[in-house]
Amino acid sequence: MARPMLHPFMYGMILIPGFFQIFFLQNPPYERYVIHVLALFTLAALGRFLKANVHLTIWCLLLIASSAWLCYTYGGLISLAALSPVFIYSSLLGRFVRISLFALHLGALYFTMLSQPPSWRIGLILFLLFLAAILAYLQHFMAKNDAIQQMYDELRRRHYELDETNRRLMLFSKQVEGAAQAEERTRISRELHDDLGHRLIRAKMMMEAVLHVIPTDPDKGMTLLRQIRDQLSTGLDELRATVRRLKPPSEEAGIQALGIMLEEIGRENGIRTALTVEGQPYSLYPSQEIILYKNARESLTNALKHGQPGAVEIRLVYSKDEVCMVVSNDGALPPLHWDSGNTTGLGITGMRERCQIAGGRLEVSLEPCFTVTTRLPVAHQGEVL
Repeated sequence: MARPMLHPFMYGMILIPGFFQIFFLQNPPYERYVIHVLALFTLAALGRFLKANVHLTIWCLLLIASSAWLCYTYGGLISLAALSPVFIYSSLLGRFVRISLFALHLGALYFTMLSQPPSWRIGLILFLLFLAAILAYLQHFMAKNDAIQQMYDELRRRHYELDETNRRLMLFSKQVEGAAQAEERTRISRELHDDLGHRLIRAKMMMEAVLHVIPTDPDKGMTLLRQIRDQLSTGLDELRATVRRLKPPSEEAGIQALGIMLEEIGRENGIRTALTVEGQPYSLYPSQEIILYKNARESLTNALKHGQPGAVEIRLVYSKDEVCMVVSNDGALPPLHWDSGNTTGLGITGMRERCQIAGGRLEVSLEPCFTVTTRLPVAHQGEVL
């Protein structure tokens, strides 16, 4: 259907010349003339209810024929009403149909005005060409405006989609972080129970033994007290180390946190440490940084506890699609029957679960030295995971 803004021009093109033409009529009665003008106006108004292109084309043909007949019958100012169809077909249909209707309209207008003065006929035809050019430009402008509006609507829709995706990513990041923290709390509670708890129970039993031994054998009692002291001292050191490893330093993150951890381990245990970075570092989600930090800490703790290494190394590799952290040490290797693909000890299970939650994977190898590799997928700015 034609744009609503064009209908007033079409109606005005019929009614205004039709009204003033009454004063110039040569042959009454006026009633028949008024009926003809109103019939043309009614036909023009009926077009508002048509939807299909075929019906609109037929309607335009009827409007051209009726207005041309009115122009031929009465002449004068009512000839301007013959221009009214241009406001409809100039914005209704396809380009080929518009050109065809314009050519038909121009021919009908020319032949119906053969009896009119040449100046009037030429002027009216030029006016039709002028109107057609103006309406064609207006149609082009409106099409561009519609395209811009559609583009704006599409950009706004994409903006809402990006906001929703960002909200989901933040929610997923919090869920990953929560799952990692829950798993870490479970591991720490198990560590406190298995190591520190057993050590305290042993110290309690030794204290009970001391109470019975001291009255009869003071020297043996003093030996047991020294052993209890050593047990408590070792337990206190383990408790401090566990609390210190609960989370990365709050003011540090990423590569700097790993460097601080390596420095503390080297200073406390007297071993060589190294941190190397390959590729161009980029920002990671907090949950990913926590996974890397905790996996590095778990790997180093296992190395110190079971392998007694002389040197440990952390290597971070930043690539386009993933970040890779390789933790290796030159300590003693696990027993020959140890299976790196199906492990439940050395904290490998917890590290593997952290990686799986974030969509990554954990790799363990024994050659050329014991190495734990953490691989996490990444998404850069403007991309969606």
